[in-house]
Amino acid sequence: MKNYILIILLAVFTFSCETNVECEDNPAAGFLANADGKVPARDANPANLDLWDKYIEAHNNRDLETIASMNIDSTDLGQFRILGPTGQIIRGTEEHSEFLKMWFDVENPKWNTYFSYSMKVDGQQGEWVISGAQVKKTVDGQEVTSYDIADVYILDGKIGAFWVYTRAEAPQQ
Repeated sequence: MKNYILIILLAVFTFSCETNVECEDNPAAGFLANADGKVPARDANPANLDLWDKYIEAHNNRDLETIASMNIDSTDLGQFRILGPTGQIIRGTEEHSEFLKMWFDVENPKWNTYFSYSMKVDGQQGEWVISGAQVKKTVDGQEVTSYDIADVYILDGKIGAFWVYTRAEAPQQ
C-alpha cells in the first residue's frame, strides 16, 4: 500500500508541471500589439510606481522644480513629451513647466491615484507605468472631477513621456 501511495505521489509530482504557459518562471502579464503581432509585456520594476507617485505628489504640491528634475531630456522615443487628452502635445521640460504654471493657476488640479501597474515590453528599452487617478479641478467656479489614465514611459529612472486619456465623472443618480 505504501508503494502505491509513493508511486501516485511521484507521478503527480512528475506530471504536475509540464512545459506549459502556467508553469513558466515569468509568464507575460499582457502584450503590446504592433505590426509584427503581439509582443509580450511583463511585470517591471516596482520602483517605477514610487517614481510616478513622487511625480504626482510634486504636481499636487505645485513643485515645478522637482517635476522638471524628474523629466528626462530625451529618450529613444525622442524629446520629453506629453500627449494630452484633447490632442495637445507638450514638448520639452520648459514647455511643460509653462503649461503647468498656467493650469495650476486657472484650474487648480489635484490628483488622487487609485491604481498603478509597472510593465516592461519585451525587446523595448525603458519600462512603463499605467496609472489611473481621480482629478479634481475648478472650472468656471465649479468643481469638476475627471478620471484620467496615464501611460508613462520611464527610462533610466526618469519620466520620458506620457499619454493621458480622460473621462468626465458620470452624474450620480
